[in-house]
Amino acid sequence: MSFGWLNAAMLFGLAAVALPVIAHLLSKRKYDVVQWGAMQFLELGQRTRRRIRLEELLLLALRMAVVAIVAIAMARPWMKGGLFAQFTRGGQRDVVFVLDSSYSMGWQGKGETPHEAAIDWIHDYLETLSAGDTVALLDARSQVRPVIRTLTADFSQVRRSIDALPQPSGTSDLTDAIDRGLQILAEGTTATRELIVLTDGQSLPWRAEDEYRWARLDDMTVQAAIPPSLYVVNLAGHDAVERPNFALSTLDLSRELTVPDFPVRIRSAVRQSGGTVARRQVRLEINGQPLQDRTLEVNVPPDGEVPIEFEYRFPAVGSYVISLVLDEDDLPGDDRAEAAVTVEKGIPALLVDGDPQLDPVRRETFFVASALSAAGNESPWVRTAVVDSDQFSADDLRGIRVLLLANVPRLNDGQLEAIEEFVRGGGGIVIAPGDRVDADFYNSRLLEDGAQLLPAKLVSLEESAEAATDARVDEESLSVLWLQRFRGESAVDFSAARWDHWWKLDLPDAEGAVEAADLAGDDEAADGTSDEESVVAGRFTNGDPFLVTRKVGEGTVILLAGPLDTDWSTLPSKNDFVPFLHEMVFQLAAGARNRNVPAGTPLVLPLDGTGEAGSIQFVDPAGKEHAAKLAGTREQPLARFDGTELPGVYRAVSRTNPAGPAEFFVVTFDRRESDLTPLAADQQETLAEDDRLQFIETVDELVAATAVESPPTEIWKFLLLAVLLLLVGEVAMTRRLVQGGHEAIDIDEAEAEAALPATEQREPVRTS
Repeated sequence: MSFGWLNAAMLFGLAAVALPVIAHLLSKRKYDVVQWGAMQFLELGQRTRRRIRLEELLLLALRMAVVAIVAIAMARPWMKGGLFAQFTRGGQRDVVFVLDSSYSMGWQGKGETPHEAAIDWIHDYLETLSAGDTVALLDARSQVRPVIRTLTADFSQVRRSIDALPQPSGTSDLTDAIDRGLQILAEGTTATRELIVLTDGQSLPWRAEDEYRWARLDDMTVQAAIPPSLYVVNLAGHDAVERPNFALSTLDLSRELTVPDFPVRIRSAVRQSGGTVARRQVRLEINGQPLQDRTLEVNVPPDGEVPIEFEYRFPAVGSYVISLVLDEDDLPGDDRAEAAVTVEKGIPALLVDGDPQLDPVRRETFFVASALSAAGNESPWVRTAVVDSDQFSADDLRGIRVLLLANVPRLNDGQLEAIEEFVRGGGGIVIAPGDRVDADFYNSRLLEDGAQLLPAKLVSLEESAEAATDARVDEESLSVLWLQRFRGESAVDFSAARWDHWWKLDLPDAEGAVEAADLAGDDEAADGTSDEESVVAGRFTNGDPFLVTRKVGEGTVILLAGPLDTDWSTLPSKNDFVPFLHEMVFQLAAGARNRNVPAGTPLVLPLDGTGEAGSIQFVDPAGKEHAAKLAGTREQPLARFDGTELPGVYRAVSRTNPAGPAEFFVVTFDRRESDLTPLAADQQETLAEDDRLQFIETVDELVAATAVESPPTEIWKFLLLAVLLLLVGEVAMTRRLVQGGHEAIDIDEAEAEAALPATEQREPVRTS
């Protein structure tokens, strides 16, 4: 038999037990004594005094017991098992349903999907609950969605909410969902509490290897006022041992921001779990429309993958969704992979020249400006403006997306403040140091003073003695996607460029630095950067860093090992120089307006000068409309939407013209959900040890389990009954004490009068 409290804080009320004692002591005040000789014959006898004292103490104890039992009853004690098991039938209960809504729950191999079976299961279980029971519902996807966040006894609301759930999507973390469910149960009011997880038996969402998470859940369960019972329902059945599946991996784009008629490379892979060698077809779609002659057929090995690549040029400015679509199989949730692309007329860039010259050819920015905005090109992909470093100010950054510091010696405080605000707000910066750069200034003001604008430390100026020892870019080190066109067969002559001078770069934190190759395949770092980490995106053949990037706020900083003119290298004379500059500008500009984000990340849409957030609404993948809220600054207002729990395609449209042009966003998810490997027997045993989880399949099994297992019983009703009995006893005792005390005084007065002399006795009163 076990015992506990639902509201242990009320036990502090036991201090009130002292109140009757205090009242009793206060009633014992000292009075002035007046000696009167005849009073000696009216004093109570010793036996009578002892009886009255005993009755007073008993009355005091009754009053203290009433206060103590009331305090204990308010603390809501419960007992489980033993004598109280017979009182548990029909007791009220709190139930939290955790519904796994990851896309593996959309498996169609048996006609009815596990998600549909889970909804039917909940409906059936609701029929077994009593009117006083309460229910909450959590929808476990990439983010846990509290559909019914507080316990409610309105079962009709629960049924409506269940039937309105979106189709399965994304992945799920059931340990996180159980954590949220336990928090809801902690606010319950009944002595029987249950958490029911409905899933498909997949191993991935359980994180069985994460001992820390499970230890935390164990602590939450043990520390709960009433330890809840945790049940797991496998809707896929035990016969679903192997479920072959084909899936597409996350899309990798060479750029998310581009210009008309500029090629965008789209990469993915077709994967198979289990099965045999099979031929599958993949097609390319733009805004949901299939493109002719954009279909690939691949042979996919069992438990293997085949990389695929498409290239597309967008014909006009606008917002687009690129989709790769795989032949549909029994799990449609991973047969599509999507990404949003923004096509703009031209990217505004500012070039800050650190070595102004009268001869324009000798200026630091000459080759960059000529490559990006060639003379006579009325519609350049990058619109450049040039300003001398001593004339550069914050006003020059208005409307700019990318900033190039070309061999700028130093920056004043105002310039530094403007640059930091620019990059943290989403701008991109390229630092190309040359012979005029003050390394001590850059290292102290841009790196060591907390600004963290410099991805690496400028250590020393290196020089090669002869052409044979000139540094060259190691094309194998160019592993981030936007640089991969400059390696292997795709490259022309990028690695042939020679560098006779270069800055030796040293990453500030060896532990925080990352090689770009280490990030390959990481969906959250597909651009080669991670927040607050320096990433070596390219190296020279001698091992020195050539290009280092760092995420700073919402923007990105790129540090090169040298300038972008012909003083130190032959790069400007190479055919790959112009594509390299464009790829770098597009990569930096895209970071300011990221349209492809993981679940839970806000969507942000820049507004024009007269725009208002109230004029924009976001439409989620389920077709539900949501109002946007205003964010950003006065100079750059933004429409923001935070409710991105559902993975898929989102649209930002005008409230006044919802059928007009839309701005697209894609909320991504973990594609490992395509691995349908079931929870192994040893994993299930580990999760079920010490009765942590109980695995069942049917409603009848759960009803039988709850019937056999004696739930806790609250005993406050019995305590209140005891209080009632004590109050009756207290009234009876008080009445007896008062009446008994007068009788004792009358008897003692009669005895005292008999002891007086006859002359002092009172004469009887006669009546006629």
